[in-house]
Amino acid sequence: MTMTDNEPVAPGPFHSKDLEHSTSAFRCISEAHQGHSGSSLEWNNVTFKIGDKTILKDCTGLLKPGELTAVLGPSGSGKSTLMNILGGRQRAKGKGKSFGGVVSFSGQVDEPVKFRSRIAYVMQDDSLIATSTPREILEFSAKLRLGAKQDMTKEEVKDLVQDLIESLRLTSCSETLVGKELIKGISGGERKRTSVGVELITKPDMIFLDEPLSGLDSYAAYITVTVLKELAERGVPVMVTVHQPSSEIYQLFDNVMILSAGEMVYYGKTSRVTQFFDKYAGLRCPPNFNPADFVLFALQTEPQETIQKLVSAYAKSAEEDIVPTINTIRQTHKELATDTSRPGRASFMVQFRELFYREVLDTIRNPVVLIMRYMILLVLGLMFALIFFDVGETQDQDYWLANASEFQSYFGAIVALNIMAMMGSAQTAVLAYPAERGIFLREYASNMYSAVPYVVSKTLVELPLSFGDSLFLMIITYWLMDLQGSFMLWVLTLWLINLCASSLAQVLGSACNSAAQAIQVLPLLTVPQILFGGIFTPIENIPVWLRWLQYVCFLKYGVNITYLIEFGDDFDVINDQQNIDPDLLGLYLGVTFALLVVMRVAAIIILKKKAKFVF
Repeated sequence: MTMTDNEPVAPGPFHSKDLEHSTSAFRCISEAHQGHSGSSLEWNNVTFKIGDKTILKDCTGLLKPGELTAVLGPSGSGKSTLMNILGGRQRAKGKGKSFGGVVSFSGQVDEPVKFRSRIAYVMQDDSLIATSTPREILEFSAKLRLGAKQDMTKEEVKDLVQDLIESLRLTSCSETLVGKELIKGISGGERKRTSVGVELITKPDMIFLDEPLSGLDSYAAYITVTVLKELAERGVPVMVTVHQPSSEIYQLFDNVMILSAGEMVYYGKTSRVTQFFDKYAGLRCPPNFNPADFVLFALQTEPQETIQKLVSAYAKSAEEDIVPTINTIRQTHKELATDTSRPGRASFMVQFRELFYREVLDTIRNPVVLIMRYMILLVLGLMFALIFFDVGETQDQDYWLANASEFQSYFGAIVALNIMAMMGSAQTAVLAYPAERGIFLREYASNMYSAVPYVVSKTLVELPLSFGDSLFLMIITYWLMDLQGSFMLWVLTLWLINLCASSLAQVLGSACNSAAQAIQVLPLLTVPQILFGGIFTPIENIPVWLRWLQYVCFLKYGVNITYLIEFGDDFDVINDQQNIDPDLLGLYLGVTFALLVVMRVAAIIILKKKAKFVF
């Protein structure tokens, strides 16, 4: 569909009775934000550099109450970076970074990060828990972000969630799992509206959305922008980065901001953009042509000299019209009072409870993962049991010294079980954190919870699963291998090694940005554990300058403990060969548990550091 600059678009397929019904339903969202109307955002001469590269240069603008603003520009023009900086989501200062300019919220000048709690930010990627429903996702957000308000009851929270579900046209899918590649779920448009609803829960003063229309069909995109238009009309400023909007969607926006190579080319009414391009660059939009398509095409095909004419023309008009308005707002502003009605983060127990419940549901609703987990244990356990079949015997030290090869097989079985407990847990856990990275960063940035209850909740859900793994492995192998030590002590020791391995994987998964990175680095942390396990060579044969690494390898402690479970403390010669001291059994247990705790704390610290800013 196309349109001229001064000619309204004829009613299209979206202007139907059912659309009028839906927009009336959106009104409840808008009314919920009336108490936060009147906020504005001002910025002038904003410049941002990383190294020698200029990302933004002398950007000036003003976001007013009641206006829906589109941000247009070619890829790499700085759209998302400008929005991230204005929304306090971009680390603007630091090594190799340079930031200049002034930003103010309703006239109060400060660092943008100070305003981030007042600005809802919907990211481009819909990072949602695949095994949760839209209703559960909205209730999760409400309980963590509104539950801290003393005057908001559970019933009121549920009513708010129901209003959002109806307003965002999610009623038909409210009880359907969000889904992912292997789990059938809701549509792309429904996912996007769920993401919007998560941020609308807190009734923000302002809303930023990064490419919310990507991947949506024309009707779903139109419905999404209509929601935002309704909110803007109720006094909530809304800024949206869009990529090639249709003419009908373009018409819904009040203003358009256009960037090219980090510089602002135009910022003003959508109806005047073609006149601006014609007046200052001689670029005339053809009749019946979408202005958005015309602008984006011109910015990528016209010579740089032509684009600079537009940049200079806007800079002059901003200096004459926008800057005086910004100065007036800043001179007459009232100090932003602390908004006591704005919900803070819920208590630790509430955070933990909701995260724990969600983690349990995620485990239960994904039975394929559990089935595969135990099938792998069954196959590998049987393989180990058959390879080391009937290896265990009750013999004295002299027998084992005389039959070194048999002892090596017996000892090899002990090490192999420890390795299996380690690898089975590490492989699973190392993928979990990168897979949920986007979800954690979005929710952490939205102040839903801290890293501590997030890690603790995952740890407690993991405890019975890890115990089940160890128990299942020993049921398969213990009698077939004819092991002599206490069955329950074996289970408990492998459980401890399993938890240590998942803790190590947590640290790695928290530090890596993707599952591919984590998988590539994992051998660097697990192979040394195996080398110092004592199966390939006795510890005493390892060079002295490397031997100290055994003291930070939890697998070595696991081998020592299970060795003592099997052979007791009577084999002084063999104990010396394996560098195992029966008198230090308590120390082995204590150090192993300490390593577990240290690695979990390290995972928390890494997550907090990486999530301090989302971008």
